[in-house]
Amino acid sequence: MLNIMDTQYIQMTGLLCFWTMGLAADLRCNDMYEKDGRCCELCPPGTFLKKHCTTHAKTDCGDCPEDSYSEFSDRVENCQPCLKCQQVYARACTSTANANCLCGSGFLCSDHVCSNCEKEKKCRKGEELKRTGSREYTWKCVPCPNNTYSDTEQGHCKPLTQCDTHGFIVIFPGNKTHNSKCGIHEQGNKEYGHYILAIGFFFFAVVLLVFLTYACIRRIRHKPNANIHGFPLSKEESGSQLIQQAETKDNASQILLSMASISTV
Repeated sequence: MLNIMDTQYIQMTGLLCFWTMGLAADLRCNDMYEKDGRCCELCPPGTFLKKHCTTHAKTDCGDCPEDSYSEFSDRVENCQPCLKCQQVYARACTSTANANCLCGSGFLCSDHVCSNCEKEKKCRKGEELKRTGSREYTWKCVPCPNNTYSDTEQGHCKPLTQCDTHGFIVIFPGNKTHNSKCGIHEQGNKEYGHYILAIGFFFFAVVLLVFLTYACIRRIRHKPNANIHGFPLSKEESGSQLIQQAETKDNASQILLSMASISTV
């Protein structure tokens, strides 16, 4: 008499053999399917299975009815219903492909295939639009998470600027509606001021030097010549000067007498 363990072993062995035979048949049929020990052809896209093949007949397939489709070669007995779009058909349904749907401007998809639409909500500053659900979902405005902000209506939450990671100090830490504001460290401000002061002093010194140089050159060019009449003459020089003056007067007198004699003649 068989015990329980032996019975379970026989059942498992039988199932394994049946599965192995089915797998072997499928492998033997390749791109066909096995039915009652025979390999039957699959129905092509756009059709459905009406009757399995027999010894004397091939697989009987029928065309998909209107508003239905079959996308792959298969042995399904019914075509799939076409998707109905609430607003926009991006692609119409055919016997071999389903429709694609879209929502119009100002609307958002409310399911994963966009067959239904809902009016887009207008979120305020500090909020963003978030989807809830997986296959069927809705949209709602939620506050920006911590360390994020949105400074425009119907915007997206963006990370706040981290001043310390860029080597700056925080002037304004930021909030849900405004970004952080950063500044330079106080020591950096002092060093910056020193640089400005040094540059200013340098330019002032250059301008002053140019001005003084120009003034000196101008003064040298316009200096008057030495006046020799300002110095006293020696006795010899004074005598020579008197003789020259007397000779000049005599010459002038002789010229006048000559002109007078010519006129009388």
